[in-house]
Amino acid sequence: MNKSLLFAAMAAGVFTAACSGNGGSPLPPSMTAPGSGASGLRTPEKAPPGWTATATRAIPEKDLAGGASAKGDALPNLKPLHVVVGLYMRNPAGARELVASQYSPGHASYRKWLSPGEFTAMYNPTAAQAESVASYLRQQGFTKVKIDSNRLIVSGFASASRAETAFHTSIRGTVANGTAVYGNVTPAFVPAKFHGLVAAVLGLSNAYQMHVHLLKSQHMRPMTAGTPPPCLEVVNGICIGGEYGPSQYQVAYDVPAKLHTGAKTAVAVMAEGDVTQVEKDLRTAEKFWALPHVPYSVVPVGSPSTDTSGLDEWDLDTQISTGMAERVSQLYVYDTTSLGDSDITLEYSKWVNDNLTQAGNSSFGEAESFAYTDGSMTLDDQLLNEAAAQGQTMFASTGDNGSGCPVLLATGAPNSGAPEVCYPASSPYVVAVGGTTLDTNANGTGPGTYYGEYVWTGTGGGYSAFESPPYWQKNGICAACTSAGVRAIADIAMCGDNNGCPMDVFVNATQEGVGGTSLSSPMSMGIWARLETRFHNNLGFAAPVYYGVYGYYEPCPMGSTTCVPSGEPGDDTSAVPPDTTAPIGGFHDILYGSNGIPNSAAPGWDVPSGLGTFDFSVMLTDLKNSIF
Repeated sequence: MNKSLLFAAMAAGVFTAACSGNGGSPLPPSMTAPGSGASGLRTPEKAPPGWTATATRAIPEKDLAGGASAKGDALPNLKPLHVVVGLYMRNPAGARELVASQYSPGHASYRKWLSPGEFTAMYNPTAAQAESVASYLRQQGFTKVKIDSNRLIVSGFASASRAETAFHTSIRGTVANGTAVYGNVTPAFVPAKFHGLVAAVLGLSNAYQMHVHLLKSQHMRPMTAGTPPPCLEVVNGICIGGEYGPSQYQVAYDVPAKLHTGAKTAVAVMAEGDVTQVEKDLRTAEKFWALPHVPYSVVPVGSPSTDTSGLDEWDLDTQISTGMAERVSQLYVYDTTSLGDSDITLEYSKWVNDNLTQAGNSSFGEAESFAYTDGSMTLDDQLLNEAAAQGQTMFASTGDNGSGCPVLLATGAPNSGAPEVCYPASSPYVVAVGGTTLDTNANGTGPGTYYGEYVWTGTGGGYSAFESPPYWQKNGICAACTSAGVRAIADIAMCGDNNGCPMDVFVNATQEGVGGTSLSSPMSMGIWARLETRFHNNLGFAAPVYYGVYGYYEPCPMGSTTCVPSGEPGDDTSAVPPDTTAPIGGFHDILYGSNGIPNSAAPGWDVPSGLGTFDFSVMLTDLKNSIF
């Protein structure tokens, strides 16, 4: 409801930068945002005769490490490219309207989730359309050509020179630290007969990579086996800078131990590389925290990889999501080749087509302008739209760089980059999770019950330059979403401060303090698993459900863009600033803190913390009153 924040942002020039295209210039009026446009089509590049444009634009040569002039196969050690051709939905408007109808009480589609086959038959390309693209790739010399079962993805392998010919583009690159870094420095086109069918072509570049949103604690202490994490400092009975395990987070967020677990709900962690150690570390953590062993499976996606650089991330994701849920029916680790945009798209496609879990988690992201440039935003939004229609929820971390998503030249310090939100968090079809600093009433020398929270300065959040708001953000709860027609994040938040409330994670059997929105996002998935089990896995996509709860309990009239909730700071705790919060239907409304002026917390929905964090026991009761 904080319209004043929007005006302040515009006055400071920040909102203009965040909602503009290249160089801060306004977006073309004809551009349709992928989240809500009539077809998801972008303003097209000028195509050569006989060709038509795709959403895959040119990668600026400055974004290729060091720049280069070598071409195609001349790049040393360049393996055949794994090219991912994404197709447009046959009925994208209908797919968006379906999700809205599934959360409209009284509608024939209300809470009726589709199977992948049903969704494909109604909205996705026909088998003949997908086969026409596959045939073209084979004619161009591509091998191992595959059509995904939902017919949104056609993939295959080819040399760089064949890919250049097939998509009328030029690939340039260099070798940095023994690795080929390359990209299409001109847009990707397809034959004119594919106009309106082929959306984007991924895999022509590896310059843009997702980054995990994880930060290690600077205060982690050695612990004696069997002891819970201690407080860094106790001040007037308040645990300041506590180190938490799953049981401590449960106490802090009012989750009753051994009651209302996620036992009937399956969850997934999106990962990459060699995840062999992940299950071993999960079992070590379960033994340490006296948690039950959860059923565990790895789902391979693409070619195997020996990369273990993300182990601490995948350890964190698996240990906190299942630890917060206490039990799940199954934990799936989806394991793709890399964090490159094309590999993440293949991973999302596999997760959607499998339809094995009610929830998934993506603790990674990139500046959304990158996802827009290479076309992955177009493809992933479609896949996540299908997931929502199937009753699946993807949680995504908003980033750890404050209001500036880490970019190629970012330092990694809060707000060192230009104001820009991260993708996939900015997608309308994910739940974007921000981070807070959590303080608790000390239990001896360890964390105890909830005392209060405030915005963690490193949390991501802001206004999308490319995505339009989903309908549950356009009812006045988010003023900028309503008045300016932009997708804004975060949606919700949980503890993320790597020094204020880090988790004690087992990595290679050794304990580490880890935080970031990589912590808050899978923690939120664990909470959701509990709620889904309680409601017999019939809640569906979490975003409209949560906004519906907030809409029912907030004191302002629905649709108002001027009213601000008037709850007094601290009226649900005895906390003093900055820890004061206010209750709104199972949420702790975060009232203090900033992730970069003017994106400050205030009463009501706000950029860094969204609707707020959870009081689980209250939410368990209030969820049934969601207006969606």
